[in-house]
Amino acid sequence: MKIRVIASDFDGTILKDGAQEVDSGYFPLIRALKERGIFFIAASGRQYGNLRRLLKPVADEIGYICENGALIAQGDRVLCQREIDRRLVFSLIEDAKKVEGARMLVSCAEASCVLPEDPGFITLLRERVKNTVKVYGSFQQITEPIIKMALYWPEGIPELWEEWFQEKYGRTLNVADGGGGWLDFTGRDVDKGSALSWLAARQGFELEEVLSFGDSGNDIGMLRAAGLSYAMNTAKPEVKACADRECALVSDVLRAVLDGTGRSREQGRIGGSGYTQQTRKAEKE
Repeated sequence: MKIRVIASDFDGTILKDGAQEVDSGYFPLIRALKERGIFFIAASGRQYGNLRRLLKPVADEIGYICENGALIAQGDRVLCQREIDRRLVFSLIEDAKKVEGARMLVSCAEASCVLPEDPGFITLLRERVKNTVKVYGSFQQITEPIIKMALYWPEGIPELWEEWFQEKYGRTLNVADGGGGWLDFTGRDVDKGSALSWLAARQGFELEEVLSFGDSGNDIGMLRAAGLSYAMNTAKPEVKACADRECALVSDVLRAVLDGTGRSREQGRIGGSGYTQQTRKAEKE
């Protein structure tokens, strides 16, 4: 089956070692894929505006799965927002206030919403991550739909707290390790995989025609959903277990797709008529 769609995570996947700019070599690759009829989707926990800035040379030519699947867009047009029940958000905020060392971020479609108590966190978001940020005296002042909540620990997510939040909220929210010290919360059935399925149903491609890349817990749904998936060689074992293959650089695999030399675990060429996946679904399940 021919690959028609490529969906890739960014932080830890295309953006390596904490990079905040996309290597310019990706833009001609994305354009070359488009010329071959292969559609590129940026799939990230990042906000929509941030991804458009990162991908400015091709921003209107690609699709977007943003905020871990809570916002879906095509070019400059938002297609879907998936809101979290506000009662759950504010319950989560109250619990997060008890966690020493955790920074809180509430995501709306156009901005990352924070409190003024930690100027260093605001500076990090605005100047390093380059998010659009709004500072509120209280999260209760937010009137826009809330699509994601996140907690950030500069030294990494403490295992104890990840387990605690998963235990308390895992039945009502999707709780995922976003990588780099971020613990992300979206609606219960909202992740990159369900967003990919939403796009497939509306844009007329099959999930078996998707090639995906990821490295963190928030990529697992997408890796499982795609017909062929790569985990980065730096990913945790539980992420690698959900993918078909590993790679060090996404760009190397994209070039193989364009050259027709990449091969699945089973048989056939990526992008060629011989590609099949007779055993991978059973392996993942």
